[in-house]
Amino acid sequence: MKTYLKGKKTYVTAALAIIAAVGSYLLDEIPTQDMIEAIFAALTAMTIRAAIPTEATK
Repeated sequence: MKTYLKGKKTYVTAALAIIAAVGSYLLDEIPTQDMIEAIFAALTAMTIRAAIPTEATK
């Protein structure tokens, strides 16, 4: 299992964070602004994770 998730843990965690943010919004637990902020934070984590190997190979 560890070898399958190698390099994918950040993406899985960020995707789950997006799902949790949307779910919380749909259940009226958080306002729209908080949902958007949580989604952008997760997307930022994905972007940074994708950029690290790209820049390291240059």
